[in-house]
Amino acid sequence: MLIHLFTRLLLLSSLLTFSANAQHLFGNPSCADWHEWGAKEKLTWLNAYLVPLNLTNVARKKPSVDTFSQLPSLDPAVSFVGGFCNSNPDAFASVGAIRFLDELTREPRSK
Repeated sequence: MLIHLFTRLLLLSSLLTFSANAQHLFGNPSCADWHEWGAKEKLTWLNAYLVPLNLTNVARKKPSVDTFSQLPSLDPAVSFVGGFCNSNPDAFASVGAIRFLDELTREPRSK
């Protein structure tokens, strides 16, 4: 039992460290590169980049609903990053991806 708990803690801590360096591990394509990539490359990169960031977000903020994990596909993220890159051609796709995740996971403010 104690070993299972320790293993889970190590896994969680590795994921948190992993997400902090996600752009270095998976690359940080420029918006110009983003437009040259095919659909499969975009989906693969977004999945590798956003999943660990979302895990960190869930661990930190403890939202009532994990909206990212409920997405049926990453098509909305691809569209969002594409729109971001159209508006910001000198930026990096990671900035658009982070903005997508921020907007998707924004909790409603309580009054």
